[in-house]
Amino acid sequence: MIVYCIDTSSLIAAWQERYPIENFPSFWNKFDGLITDNRLVAPIEVLHETSKRSDELHAWLKQRKAMFKEIDDTIQIQVAEILTRFPRLVGERKLRNSADPWVIAMAYANGLQLVTDEKPTGSPTRPKIPDVCIDLNMEAIGLLQLIKNEKWVVGQARNNP
Repeated sequence: MIVYCIDTSSLIAAWQERYPIENFPSFWNKFDGLITDNRLVAPIEVLHETSKRSDELHAWLKQRKAMFKEIDDTIQIQVAEILTRFPRLVGERKLRNSADPWVIAMAYANGLQLVTDEKPTGSPTRPKIPDVCIDLNMEAIGLLQLIKNEKWVVGQARNNP
């Protein structure tokens, strides 16, 4: 079974843009099932970061604290290595994702499937999660691929007359 490690931007995009809970409750029920089964995790930094970006999502996630893992020494060492190679991964801009190196390190150190909807920039001055994953020979998938991997059907099939 695949265990996924998800980044903040994927959670925000799902909650606010792609699968709002009021329109896609079955998506969030399935998402919740992955959390309950310990198959969807993130470093605690992701929970902290959501508090700055979406009060509603943060409240929903706070009720699912088992999803969020504390940082151990292995992950801290991995984060230091990532930031040495990609110092611009975490920027000075306010909304720049500070949880990103922690997500990458957790996925890398534990052999988890990283989930992000970020696209690679190919630029060392503006790297994103996929740029680091390419360097580390890791695969990063998007939310849609997670849905396909899990064979979820969200919503009702439409009957064609």
